[in-house]
Amino acid sequence: MKRTLGLERAVEMALSAGVATSGLLLLLGLVLAHEGVLRSGILILMLTPVVRVVVLTLGLFRDGDRRFGFVSLAVLAVLVAGIVLSRQ
Repeated sequence: MKRTLGLERAVEMALSAGVATSGLLLLLGLVLAHEGVLRSGILILMLTPVVRVVVLTLGLFRDGDRRFGFVSLAVLAVLVAGIVLSRQ
């Protein structure tokens, strides 16, 4: 149970950091009227769920939960494939 709480906390921190960083960049981009900063904020916001899956996958494998680790790895593969295909 303690490991599960640690993993939940790590996922929470990854999501919070992504949203906070994105929000700060978006606000800064609006204040400075700088398109590049706005784009960075949007990109970070879009990548935050990917980071969540990476953190979760690593945590599951670290905790020895191979079944859900591989499921999470499959989800990560689909997300990465979607990102790669959208760039073409």
